[in-house]
Amino acid sequence: MSLRRTILVPLSLLLLGSSACAPSKAAEAPRWSAPTVSASPTPPKPRPAPTSTAEARSRVTGAMLNLDATFHPETAQYTDENTEAWKLISLCRASLPSDIKRTAYRERLWDGEDVWIRQYVVGYLKVPGRKLADELRSVLATCKEYEVPDDGRTSTIVRPSPPPVPNGPDVITFCERLKGKTTRHQCTLVLVRGNFVMEVDASASNGDLAAGTALIAKIAPLAVAAFEKAV
Repeated sequence: MSLRRTILVPLSLLLLGSSACAPSKAAEAPRWSAPTVSASPTPPKPRPAPTSTAEARSRVTGAMLNLDATFHPETAQYTDENTEAWKLISLCRASLPSDIKRTAYRERLWDGEDVWIRQYVVGYLKVPGRKLADELRSVLATCKEYEVPDDGRTSTIVRPSPPPVPNGPDVITFCERLKGKTTRHQCTLVLVRGNFVMEVDASASNGDLAAGTALIAKIAPLAVAAFEKAV
């Protein structure tokens, strides 16, 4: 399930049931219900901003997710990891203004038949992560649809209501409907902590929107825990 690798660098959670009068079909790909997340009322404060590139890289590496077979059989082993300078997602714009100041970055990808997950963590020496979040919110306020560069598809922004993960100063969630020869949905979770930003893009069940939002909701508590531990 190789989707667009978003190099700008993630509805109702009610899953749709099959109609009683629909023709019989083969067993559908598994779907997940959003887990019950008990957020800490007082999450630990971020560590001080990194003072060197080496420190930023170390903390970025520590924030990478380990999704094993208990999460999903297809995530028993990630399929790719690299430290190329991918950009944070910015949708209708070429890039977020402050992202040019990124110091450390790492991408991890799980590319399976039923799930596609991409994690990207970026660190900055002097830029607060919330500044990037505010720039992304500014883009989302006006960006509704755009042509995906070098992709040949049109993306329509979908803002789930309620969102799969509650949005706030340090959390942004949205989905995209990617239309080309086929139509697929990709959902994005952006987390901010100190001078670091984590982006997770995910799609499931052949691009089904409900499955994608449920998958993001399932990843969210793991992403938050990894982020809090590392940065």
